[in-house]
Amino acid sequence: MIEVPHIREIYSGTITAEGNTHDDPIPCKWATEATFFLNITAISGNLDLEIQTQDTLTGEWHKLATFDTKNTICTDEGFIDYGIGERLALEYDTTGSATFSLNVYLKG
Repeated sequence: MIEVPHIREIYSGTITAEGNTHDDPIPCKWATEATFFLNITAISGNLDLEIQTQDTLTGEWHKLATFDTKNTICTDEGFIDYGIGERLALEYDTTGSATFSLNVYLKG
């Protein structure tokens, strides 16, 4: 079944340490493409972001894609058109603090 494309928020807020969104993953089993939109509105230090997909058999999370390390207010975009998996989540880390949002546009 082909689903209608839609956009979902993966994360929005301020971080001061490492963390992830594993407790609130984005279901995407039907999707064949994903476009990620990053918007950093405040930052001190470095910000590292990793998009992850879950092995639903073992429950383990694995790297799907990363953004380059960020240290300035900016926007960025990333695109995946292969092996998205069943669930997406974000793992993040900062050496200071960062306020940002990350959205995903899924298309099947």
